[in-house]
Amino acid sequence: MTPLWLRLWHWTMAVLFTVLVVTGVVLTHSTSTFALINYALADTLHQVLGIAFSALFVVFLLVAGVTGHWRRYQRQWKGLLSRIVKFGGYVINGVPVKGNGGGEAPPRIEVSRGLLILVQNFLSIFSIAVLSPLLAITGLALLFPEYAPEKMAGLGGVWPFAIAHYWVGLLGVLFLLFHAYIATIAGFRRMIKGR
Repeated sequence: MTPLWLRLWHWTMAVLFTVLVVTGVVLTHSTSTFALINYALADTLHQVLGIAFSALFVVFLLVAGVTGHWRRYQRQWKGLLSRIVKFGGYVINGVPVKGNGGGEAPPRIEVSRGLLILVQNFLSIFSIAVLSPLLAITGLALLFPEYAPEKMAGLGGVWPFAIAHYWVGLLGVLFLLFHAYIATIAGFRRMIKGR
């Protein structure tokens, strides 16, 4: 069972991230002659929802720590990379049939579905452990530029944070697209009903 609090958090974060992507595109690629939505509105939405995203991420960490839910990710991580390599080999070479009695190996499409779900598990943990914290930290640095160091990585002011925020956001978009695809084969019902 996926607990109700986790499903509510998941859907809220998905909606927040989607709106943050749209407003981020407006803030990054608008010109004086074209913007998807009003620039000032996009700026305000991006700031407010970015703070909400960061706060909800901290809430997730606290609740996962208090309830022991973090152990689920620890169990998923254990041996995950070796299982990905193993399933990847099965997709490429086929599944070996065990025993003298034979039997049929599962179709490659079933094995590749398993591989995609394992990759999804890896990317989910990566999103929680790396992408979300980086988005929150770089976003806060951009929100409060007066606290940014004078120079970092040879660049002045907030530029390293802005570049990192942009690229981490792009990685987040790629994760979201892959995540939505995987949900079509293995997860929408689970994230709605909890089973």
